[in-house]
Amino acid sequence: TNRRHNKSSAMAIITIKQFLPLAAVLLMTGANANANAERTPPHVSSASGLRDVLADNKYEPNNLSDVDAEFVDFDEINQVGSGRRLQSGSTTTTTTCNTWCKLKESLGLTIVGLILVCISPCLMWKNEGRHVNELRRIDFCKNKAVVVQDPDMPSDENTGQLIHFTGKVTVDEDTLDLHPGPLNITTPLPKALVVKRTCMIYQKSEQSSQQVKNDVIGAGQTTTTTFTVKEDWTPMGPQAETLEHLPEETNSRGIWDELVSQSGAPESAAPSPSNLPSNLPPEMAALMQQVDMTKAPQGISISKSAHVGGFAITNDVVMSEPAVFQSEWMPLPAEMVPDEIESLPELRKDRYGNLTTVEEGDQPTNGDVMIKYEYAADGFDASFIVQQILAESDPETGVTAHKFAVDKGRVLDEKCCGKISDDLGVIWMVRRGRHDVHEMIKMAMEDEKTVTKILRIICWVLLVAGWMMLFSIFTTLLSTLPILGALGNAAFFIVALVIGTVCCCGVTAIAYVRYRPLLAFGILALAGTIAGLVIWQLNDAQEASTQPTSAPVKSPVFIYNDTDVTMESIY
Repeated sequence: TNRRHNKSSAMAIITIKQFLPLAAVLLMTGANANANAERTPPHVSSASGLRDVLADNKYEPNNLSDVDAEFVDFDEINQVGSGRRLQSGSTTTTTTCNTWCKLKESLGLTIVGLILVCISPCLMWKNEGRHVNELRRIDFCKNKAVVVQDPDMPSDENTGQLIHFTGKVTVDEDTLDLHPGPLNITTPLPKALVVKRTCMIYQKSEQSSQQVKNDVIGAGQTTTTTFTVKEDWTPMGPQAETLEHLPEETNSRGIWDELVSQSGAPESAAPSPSNLPSNLPPEMAALMQQVDMTKAPQGISISKSAHVGGFAITNDVVMSEPAVFQSEWMPLPAEMVPDEIESLPELRKDRYGNLTTVEEGDQPTNGDVMIKYEYAADGFDASFIVQQILAESDPETGVTAHKFAVDKGRVLDEKCCGKISDDLGVIWMVRRGRHDVHEMIKMAMEDEKTVTKILRIICWVLLVAGWMMLFSIFTTLLSTLPILGALGNAAFFIVALVIGTVCCCGVTAIAYVRYRPLLAFGILALAGTIAGLVIWQLNDAQEASTQPTSAPVKSPVFIYNDTDVTMESIY
């Protein structure tokens, strides 16, 4: 079975995706824009070409990639492992950036650093405010949620209220299949909450590796970028027909267009332009940008009969909470997958129950396709803190299978005896398994703390990086001197680290005063009390050390006679 990432992993991926445009800006600014670029022809374009090069007695390696080529095992050039094929074709681009070029780059980095120094504190401030509002929403759920003991018998009195209930997700005796068409399953599947069809194509993509060499004199750099080809399965559809840096490498569409026409569902509109880098591997792009399963030839179907007790579970709920309803995918039984498709004779069913154009025992080639059928079963427990609403009528039958449904609840936090209310947005909590209200509140608090800490660290890193970029003009000038360059970079990094940390702590402290005044003033009072006690003890110690010391006193001398005791004067 294929298991999806848990909810926290999905949140981490989303967070990383939100910062990709900013990272792209940094890379574009730091690129060798005004460099003198020269492109060398491919060193090795095929196994036979490699043999010709090695057979030449005058062959002398020019760089590290040439040296590596001397030790290539011909039997491993086209070796396939784990469904991936490494190609022998490669090309190398060498870019030189002299001292003047690096100075211009450092000026651009200074501007970017100034922007980061100005934006990062704003992001920290917004994160602290978001954290406080989220804690208030969670506290609202804790205080206002009505516990429904028996989800099979919901009450009309709770309509519009925030409720908590736990039960088993089921579709009863309903069956499920995909959109009618040649690529549909042979018979409807019972006890299925979701059924999906994932179409993948074997395509080429570029991978790059860089080697940077600093000039001995000056701040210039020479960057050698080696582009290689990699083939793998991707659900993102056909990739670029010709690779950008390897024009001799092409991608075939295979029967993908026929799959689109035979999928039984109309092809959706063209997707919006992606902000991801163009040379990103397809499997990484598929991870960071989810595949649209509603776009042909992909397919997905969700049961309309899903419910927990007397509460209907709509398609929007299932799609918005994949960690709960789509976390466990199982392959469809092989007998439900068609053995062959008359309109697509290239497809055959393999031993795993997939439709593919790859013959048994052969390795996949460019343009091959594979269709996987999977489903998520019902019968698992789930817990909800949601708003109870009246279910909408079925467009086809006009009646509702269940009277009530669930939706996100709006949080209105009342103050001053209800005279003032703050709109904190909407909230709902859905968890897989059986959890009472206190357990769900505790898990929500832990998730929120984790997200807040991650965002704080990201903002702190951006702030330190911004200060470091502000000093880039000085580090570039110092890098012209071989010894002072490394020392200067280390010194400015320490300065940026200290300034960035102080700014981060200062913004967080001010945000605490704004969003958590009682806690902030309590901390300040405690810190002031401790500081006062320390200062008081230090002052006492200082006063004791400054008092004058008296001269030593000579002890009296006693003289013993037979009958009298006489004491001599000590003076």
